[in-house]
Amino acid sequence: MAPTYLLPRQIRANGGEKLPQRRNPPGGEFNPETNTFMTWRNRLTALVVDSESFCRMLEKSFLSAYGVETEDVESGSAAFELIQGGATFDLIVINPHLCGISGIETTRLLRNMGVQSRIVGSSAMYVEEERSCFLRAGGDHYVEKPFGPHLFIPILQQLDNQ
Repeated sequence: MAPTYLLPRQIRANGGEKLPQRRNPPGGEFNPETNTFMTWRNRLTALVVDSESFCRMLEKSFLSAYGVETEDVESGSAAFELIQGGATFDLIVINPHLCGISGIETTRLLRNMGVQSRIVGSSAMYVEEERSCFLRAGGDHYVEKPFGPHLFIPILQQLDNQ
């Protein structure tokens, strides 16, 4: 049975049950390698592909905070080379609007290589036609930025066989 995740305000509304002890003590440094919000049965890995460095940093930090070992690259060609070189990932988060090879074309190339990773398109501009193109290219999900736990926890749970 999958664990239930409650926000602090939900816990207080349900009779004030105690919150779990913080993993990073007040004044302590947060280290995504040791201080995560969740633990998984299996080692989960992800690749973030985004040409915007700020978006890469946010997405990588988010996934790392949820216990996912995450790498990032700035282009579709860099992702292609990394995977062609033998790297494997459970999850690939890719921006369809990449410089050079688009995220849609990168997804098509990765699927043609036989990549079985879950591929999620993440775009700041949700356009139904673009979503359809991304899914036809082999993407599994298409979400609008900013994304949060409500979108990714179910995907991570599926990847972890929960």
